[in-house]
Amino acid sequence: MIDIILPELPERELALVSEEISGPSGHVPRPPAAALAGRVTLGGPLSVPLTTELVGRVPELKAFVESEASKADEAHSADYHLVHLSVSCAQEAASPQLHTVNLDLTLSAEPAGNRRAAFQPVAWSMLPLQLSEEVRATGPAHLGPRLGFVGQDRAARGARVCLEARRELRSDPGWEIRRTPTASIGGTYRLAMVVRAPRATVSRAAVEVGATVREGHMRRRFRAELPEPLLLAAG
Repeated sequence: MIDIILPELPERELALVSEEISGPSGHVPRPPAAALAGRVTLGGPLSVPLTTELVGRVPELKAFVESEASKADEAHSADYHLVHLSVSCAQEAASPQLHTVNLDLTLSAEPAGNRRAAFQPVAWSMLPLQLSEEVRATGPAHLGPRLGFVGQDRAARGARVCLEARRELRSDPGWEIRRTPTASIGGTYRLAMVVRAPRATVSRAAVEVGATVREGHMRRRFRAELPEPLLLAAG
């Protein structure tokens, strides 16, 4: 196992655009809401290739990275990348409260030269999987056998989950942050994933951030997409 120190990330304040309005059936449609600005800040994203040099002090991790990169069937050989992001949320007393905040990624691979991508990148492991009101992730991330995050557990039965990873082992992973009856959305949430991507291809991660707020019985949805996807550079 190795410890990965997740660095501080450059941040950008997002202006989330109104996406849709929902409420009780038969309600009178309302005009689109103004952009949701000053409430959600995105840190990163940042990508680091998980090379043999990075994990070399742990023999089993080095052997795993080498075996994945040099499979006899080249169509299934893979590179791994550590992707790090953060979401900071601010509550304002005079504004509707954030009900949910979602961070969604779309992973893709394009051919490099004449080689076609044999498979699409996937979220191999995600951190955190779940957080409850009582537990917040702190300290370094721990990468264990087969480059999976270790030392994290799901929330205890009956605990109110305020953050949850979605769609692990797929190309459309993400996290959802939720307001609970006793805890509002606020502060900074540090997020990381290991991406498994085909070798000798150009892999990218498009990032979208969404949020919902409640106004009485109405729910408004907002979303922003980063203009440029994150390039997952090979080591």
